[in-house]
Amino acid sequence: MDSEHDTPPARHHHGFPAVPDLTGIRLAHRAILTDADRLARLLDGLATAAEEVSPARAAAIAAYVHRYNEVVRGHHRGEDEVLWPVVLDAVADPAEAVAGIVRFVDDHEALDALQADCDRTADRFAAEPGRHARPLADALARQRDLLVDHIEAEEEHLFPVITGQVPGAAYAAAEAGIRSADRAADPAWARGWLLSHATPTELRRLLPPCPADDPVGGIQPLLRAYAADASTVFPTA
Repeated sequence: MDSEHDTPPARHHHGFPAVPDLTGIRLAHRAILTDADRLARLLDGLATAAEEVSPARAAAIAAYVHRYNEVVRGHHRGEDEVLWPVVLDAVADPAEAVAGIVRFVDDHEALDALQADCDRTADRFAAEPGRHARPLADALARQRDLLVDHIEAEEEHLFPVITGQVPGAAYAAAEAGIRSADRAADPAWARGWLLSHATPTELRRLLPPCPADDPVGGIQPLLRAYAADASTVFPTA
């Protein structure tokens, strides 16, 4: 089957998981890291090969970088504004939790600065791809490396706290709050991007009930639109 997440979480009689179901945040983290690496490797390849990039493709790559960065910023904003307060409200030792969360908030601020640099460099790449492929590759590599360290630490140190001390209903409410507060400029792209990284098991967990033999039927338009956009940026995607 797909992974250790195949077994559905046990549920209270109210319908909420007895412990937090981290399927959504694990998927978001995997999608973020996959594309952080994919973008960095793409630009490194273009810069190393000194490959000529058409104006249309350069513009598509820059637009993808902007959309990706916006999704990552939204993910971090949801953690800072909604999830971390729920964690702090639930844990037995808030002082210890605060110390860990401060580190992750600081990481988010550092990532904001890196992403702003990536966005500016992506705009310069769109205008002059031959001149700015290497600076964009370097900026994306720095962003990827910090994201890897940040997400690995978050999953190692905070996920056990969430599953061990945060009630399932409180976590589900936090997820709903994050979704309702999402301010993505292109929510259809963001959702298609995220769900394109999901396994069938994750789709069954995250989406409304659908036929067991067609878990993506209801989101096919989103997935097709995202795939068309990605294929311009990543020709082998």
